[in-house]
Amino acid sequence: MRLAYFPGCKITFFLKEYGRAVEAVMAALGVTLVELPFNCCGNPSRGKNFEVSIFSAIKNLALARKYGLDIMTPCKCCFGQLKHGVYWYETRKDLRVKIDRLLAQEGLFYSSSHESDRQPSSIKHLLSFLYHDIGIDTLEDKITRPLESDKTVLQQGCHALRPFCVTGFDNPFAPQIFKALVNITGLDVIDWSKETECCGSPVAHDHGDLALKILNNKAQTANREGAVYICTACTHCQLQYQGEEAGHILSKNGLLAVSYPFVLGEALGIPLEKLRLG
Repeated sequence: MRLAYFPGCKITFFLKEYGRAVEAVMAALGVTLVELPFNCCGNPSRGKNFEVSIFSAIKNLALARKYGLDIMTPCKCCFGQLKHGVYWYETRKDLRVKIDRLLAQEGLFYSSSHESDRQPSSIKHLLSFLYHDIGIDTLEDKITRPLESDKTVLQQGCHALRPFCVTGFDNPFAPQIFKALVNITGLDVIDWSKETECCGSPVAHDHGDLALKILNNKAQTANREGAVYICTACTHCQLQYQGEEAGHILSKNGLLAVSYPFVLGEALGIPLEKLRLG
């Protein structure tokens, strides 16, 4: 199986080991990740220039379509933005006409799902790909080194869950995909009230104190539930949890933030050194 790999800027510049783990897991599952000359997903420009943000998303999809590949991204922010691109491209004709004209200038073409015999490229997040395309039973059969059943809470990440009418990822009020994928590794996922709440990353740049207050509240709640780990599958969430001050907060509450690609990689028996750089 071949997929166009869209790591996003957070992995490329700040979480290279996260990306290395994703690549190692995909290789173990027999998936070939194809690197294409993608541009930014468009999310950073959404609040400043809506049309630019949607064009950025659709251009990436048009490129994947050119090569006949679906897109897989481990970044929930990129996943959500690419989904937003499709949603607005398909619902606003004036915007679609403008984007088509710009794409044509670069020798690219994209069409909405109801306007072409050829299906446009699908957008898959790492979790939805593992759950729907690989399958829970297949993954479970490949687990060779189950982890100890330590209590674990999940940080879902907002951009994939909401709004559901755009992303169609999972039930935004009672998500099940991430839980199922973590449970098969051996960890014991427990329910907690903060699972679908924001990690604080979106406000961290302008309101650092508020972001840490949000994180502290989540850590205290996880600690009261007896959790050992907070498992993430969102690059923004992982960055939020691994900062220096965040590390002190988690340590004080007896917690460690772990990203899902590392958890699954360990359970699949991939040597740890293959998941890390150097």
